[in-house]
Amino acid sequence: MLCYSTGSLPDAFTLKDVREALSASLFRGVELVMTPFFLERADDPDFWLQARNEFESSGLTFRNVHMGNPLLLSGEPHVPGLGTLDDEGRKLKFETVERSLRVAHFLGAPHLTLTTGLPEANVERQLEYFADALRCLVEQKPSEVKILIEQEPEHIIHSTGQLLDLSARHPGQVFATFDVGHSEVAGEDVAASVERLGPVIRNLHLEDIKDRVHRHLLYGDGDIDFDRIFAAVRRIDYQGDITPDLYPFKDDYCAAISASEKFLRSHLSL
Repeated sequence: MLCYSTGSLPDAFTLKDVREALSASLFRGVELVMTPFFLERADDPDFWLQARNEFESSGLTFRNVHMGNPLLLSGEPHVPGLGTLDDEGRKLKFETVERSLRVAHFLGAPHLTLTTGLPEANVERQLEYFADALRCLVEQKPSEVKILIEQEPEHIIHSTGQLLDLSARHPGQVFATFDVGHSEVAGEDVAASVERLGPVIRNLHLEDIKDRVHRHLLYGDGDIDFDRIFAAVRRIDYQGDITPDLYPFKDDYCAAISASEKFLRSHLSL
């Protein structure tokens, strides 16, 4: 399904604004990026069930609850991570993921996406903490919600190989939100990574990247070879979601949605 992220829409938008912005677009799926506002309401099923009904009445479906908002839990970006060395921070992040999983359940969203946090003094220990937390989350989560991991160039999980390893440890439960721009920043062959991951990908994040600098650009303004990527998408018979990740353009969201629609029409049979 073609999806659009609330993180690529203005910060001041309410859910009603999101619904109105997307209802006339090509995008039928919604990626809900958790914010402090949404987190405050995470334990209110009535709020989320009403949102679900209103979006469905507009032909929209929640597909992914995304926890990549860098300022979700503190004024310091991406702090705390799920594998942080700080015990209290790790507990807070774990509880926040649990609450966000319930939001995905209330919305009928099949996926929740995690980013994994910045490296600290002992990355190996962080990876152990993260692995322990992920195992507990898989055991406790709503059965219908799958956990997706997004690789971020600066985070402890940042490569295609790591995504494959995590999925292999939790078959049928842990998949990937694969960000093509992040793969480009990491110096990977993006199209080859798409083929390596294959069915591990449940959500494909799209943006362009120039000179392997982590700055999300509109398609055609960077170096990514999208022809090769979409050829790989066709070879693996990809059936998952496709989501533009254009948060730098949230204040000109109409132009970004229009550019995304034109770009996707040029690469997909719509």
